[in-house]
Amino acid sequence: MKLNRKAGFTIIEMLIVVTILAMLAGILIPVLEDAAKSARDARRSADLKVCQSALESYHRVVGTYPDTGDEWFGDMSDNGSYGYDAAGYIPGMVPDYLPALAKDPDSQYPTASAGYMYRSDATDYKFVVNGTPESYPAGNPFYDPQRATTAWQISSP
Repeated sequence: MKLNRKAGFTIIEMLIVVTILAMLAGILIPVLEDAAKSARDARRSADLKVCQSALESYHRVVGTYPDTGDEWFGDMSDNGSYGYDAAGYIPGMVPDYLPALAKDPDSQYPTASAGYMYRSDATDYKFVVNGTPESYPAGNPFYDPQRATTAWQISSP
């Protein structure tokens, strides 16, 4: 059987190209997944820093932290399914201190028990990114001793 060269690649050439593409995909996919995880964790870190700054601004102006009656308020259903606006999981922050409350960068969150949550008695506060961080590096400035491998947190001094 004679193959027509005008038709393009031969079957063997096509198999070689497909094999090379498969090998490249096998190398690139994990690298791209790691980059996406790092980007999501960077966003979570930025969310904590921005929220901490806004909470301290609120405290300077009002004299207390936004009060939840020492109960957890969160965007997840286990903690009230509060939203991201003025009636959200950190009362009184939107719109004067933040344009909107932080939401996890991964679209699969919040779930029943994973997402963002806040608790305060007006004197002290704790803001937690619970169940969504994808890394827990040594020396993490957001280390949560109560949830060492499941959460990041910021809290009042």
